[in-house]
Amino acid sequence: MQSRLHAHDAAHQPCPASPAHLAPGRHPAERTGVPASHPERRRHSSKQDRCETGRVRVALVAPGFPTSLDDHHKPFLLDHARALAGAGAEVTVVCPAHPDAPRRHVVGGIEVHRVRFAPRRIEARVALGESYRVFSGLSALWVVPMIAQLALAASRHARRRSGEGTVIHGHWWFPCGLVAVAAAALAGRRTASVVHIHGSDAAVTTNAIHRWLARRVLRRASAVVTVSEDLQDWASLLVRRSRGPHPPPSAEPIGRTGGPLLAVASMPVGADRLGTPTPAPADGPVIGIGRLMAEKGFDVLIEAVALMPPAAQPELVIVGDGPDLTLLEALALRRGVSAEFAGAVPPNEIGEWYGRARLVCVPSRREGFGMITAEALAAGRPVVATAVGAAPHFITEGANGFLAPPDSADALAAVLTKALQTELAASASTTAVTLAPFGAEAHAAALMEIYGQIVQP
Repeated sequence: MQSRLHAHDAAHQPCPASPAHLAPGRHPAERTGVPASHPERRRHSSKQDRCETGRVRVALVAPGFPTSLDDHHKPFLLDHARALAGAGAEVTVVCPAHPDAPRRHVVGGIEVHRVRFAPRRIEARVALGESYRVFSGLSALWVVPMIAQLALAASRHARRRSGEGTVIHGHWWFPCGLVAVAAAALAGRRTASVVHIHGSDAAVTTNAIHRWLARRVLRRASAVVTVSEDLQDWASLLVRRSRGPHPPPSAEPIGRTGGPLLAVASMPVGADRLGTPTPAPADGPVIGIGRLMAEKGFDVLIEAVALMPPAAQPELVIVGDGPDLTLLEALALRRGVSAEFAGAVPPNEIGEWYGRARLVCVPSRREGFGMITAEALAAGRPVVATAVGAAPHFITEGANGFLAPPDSADALAAVLTKALQTELAASASTTAVTLAPFGAEAHAAALMEIYGQIVQP
């Protein structure tokens, strides 16, 4: 199966096209593009070499970023930034202000510039990952100064060294993909823009106005990167959409001449935080990890445990915090489920919780990728997950876990019962092969290839 990385205009890409990486569920051999020995590759080799000799400057724009190594909020973005820095990129993060962080500071070796745009109470809610809740009703007006201030800050960063090419890489098409495209336009022709789609941003693109804006943002980006192939299909169809018939996702060209390059690159799995895999304790709890919000499906997990025979009900531990904590605690009490709500834990302690688990349950209603599933397998834990995101690619049913349909407590109860009665093992060697394309080095290599194709030499 060929990897889908589309080039729309040779003039738009100063470096030769190369294969996208990190497409879930596919053996590395299936992602191989044109061999290095092929005449087409040799013809462009000197041009590619010129792209790789200079240091790429990257401004990562995101709606939030960890304030320290111990911050549990979006730690994968810090892993992402550090992976790029480790590959030789000069990385600066531009994000909204945080009430507990200075305007400029360094986190894990990454320079972070936090931008003021609103009263502290609004900025605090955005910093806690509640952008889609904050920007509703009249409060939606605050998105305008946020986008404007972030775009100005990112464009200033790009212009700081006008003789060098810069990539402005925006996470989630709204708001930061829009920021990246606007900032690149302000900064000038030597600045490229990348829009990285994670899934939640696609899920909220529900009406004609949202789709119109998303289409304009994606079409004006230098590259559109998604964390899964399903999301790449979504982006591809959105970029193509016109008054005429829609060609299949694998067709070329996409959209207008000079449109974006499309690629797949998930966030890196932070396996270094998980420690050495150990055998799962036979008497350990079922553990769920994630932000306590509706899309993560912890209410379905509680209902599923309640539906299991009393003698078969496992000890349940839910690790994380979020807006639905009170609702979930009340649901567990009402349904008679013994559940421990452990709260949020620092990223460097999450491995201890995986180590306690008999198995890990990921009951999400939707996922762009499914980082908890990948981490649990990397920690040597079997997984029961809903069949969303990359979970179907990671899980071999009956070997390292089981799959259940999303948003069905009855189905999840049956699958949990079966899993607890089955001897499952997430083999360390098999897991290493499965997750190798999702490590920091592979992640950075994929993005550096993409940057090399879109940055003006």
